Amino acid sequence: MPHSSVPAVAEILRLRAPLSLQVLRAALKGKRVLLTEEELLAILSSGGFVEGPPGQWSLAPVSSAAPAPARFNQASLASRAGVDGGVLLKVLEALVTDHPEVNWGALRDRLESGADVAVSERTLGLLEEGVRRFEVARLRAEKQRAEERTREAERRRELQQLAESEVAMLRAELDDERRRAHDAAVERDRLRQEAEKLVALKEQETAAWVATAAGGWMLDLGAPETFGEEKLRQALGQLESALVVLNVPVAGREIEAVVVHPGGIAVVEQYDIPSTAGVVSVPASGTASVEDRALEVSDPRGEVLGAVRVLQKAVSLDLTYLPVVAFQGPADAEGEDVLVCLTAEVDLAVDDLLHSQPSRVSADDAITLLAKLGVPDLPEPPSGF
Repeated sequence: MPHSSVPAVAEILRLRAPLSLQVLRAALKGKRVLLTEEELLAILSSGGFVEGPPGQWSLAPVSSAAPAPARFNQASLASRAGVDGGVLLKVLEALVTDHPEVNWGALRDRLESGADVAVSERTLGLLEEGVRRFEVARLRAEKQRAEERTREAERRRELQQLAESEVAMLRAELDDERRRAHDAAVERDRLRQEAEKLVALKEQETAAWVATAAGGWMLDLGAPETFGEEKLRQALGQLESALVVLNVPVAGREIEAVVVHPGGIAVVEQYDIPSTAGVVSVPASGTASVEDRALEVSDPRGEVLGAVRVLQKAVSLDLTYLPVVAFQGPADAEGEDVLVCLTAEVDLAVDDLLHSQPSRVSADDAITLLAKLGVPDLPEPPSGF
C-alpha cells in the first residue's frame, strides 16, 4: 500500500488519530496489533468512537454533514427568540457570564452594527435558554413588586383604620366633654377648633404621590379650585422625570407649583384670566394689564420672584431657580428674569428652558429639597436625575 493511501485507510477505519502505516494495514486486514497506551487513547478520543457502558467503546454512527449555520440580523434574531431587540441585548449580556465559551460580546457588537451574523444551532439553543431564564426572572420581579404593592396597600389600610379608630375615640371624648360643659359658647368654639384639626389631619393623611404617565411624580396638597388650576395640573403632569408639588405651603405662603426638574427648580404661579379676555401685558416694571385694564394681581412678576426668594431661603440649596408666570390666554411680557407662558404649554416651556441649563439637580438634591418642604417621602428614588 503506497504511503499516499494512509488517509484513505484511516477514513475506511473511521480513525482520526495519527497512526503509523503498519498499524493501519494490520487494522485493515483484521490482524492483531500492539498499541501503546498513548496510541489507544488517541484512537478512542479521535472522534471515530463513542463511549458506551463503563469500559466499552464502539464505532460512532456515520453522521451527515452539519447544516450551515443560519444567518440573522438583530431584528430577525429577536423574532426567532420571541423578544424585542432591547430584551435580546439584555439576554446577551447575561449569557456572557452564564456561558463564557461563546463570544457573546462579539455577537452583540455585530448585531448592533446591523450586520448579518451566522448563528449555530447550539448558540440558538443557549440563547433560547437565556430568554427563558430572563422571562422567569422578569416574572419573579413583577410578582415581587406586586407583593410589595399589596403589602403597602395593606399597611395604608391599617393606618386608615387606626386613624378612624382614633377619630372615633376623639369624637366620643368630645361628646362627653359637651355633656359636662357649662359654657355653651366656649364649648362650640372648642368643637369648631377640633373639627378644623381633624380636617387638616385627614387632608394630610390622604395626600400621596401619584406617578404620571410621562414618568414623573406629582403630589397635590390641595384639590384644584379653578379651571386654570386644573389645566396647570394636567400640563405639569406631562413633564418627564420631574417631581411636581402643587399648592405647597412655604414659610407662611402658598406656592401654586414647585417643579423639581433635573435642570433646576421651577416656581410656577398661574392666574385665572380667561383666554377670551385679550392679551395680557406684563411690563418689566409696573402694573400688569389686559386690554388696558389693570389685573386684580397688579404685579404677577413680583409675586413669583417673591415666591422664589421664599423658597430659596426655606430650602437653603444652591440650585438654579426658574420663576414662571402662566396665563390661560396669550401674554406680552418684557424682560428675561421671569418666564411668561400659556398654562396649557407650561410643561414645554419649563422643560425646554431647564434642559438648557449647564448645572444639574442630583437625586440627593431633589430628595433634600422635598424633605425641607415637609412633604411625604417618594415611593421610590427619582429617575432621570
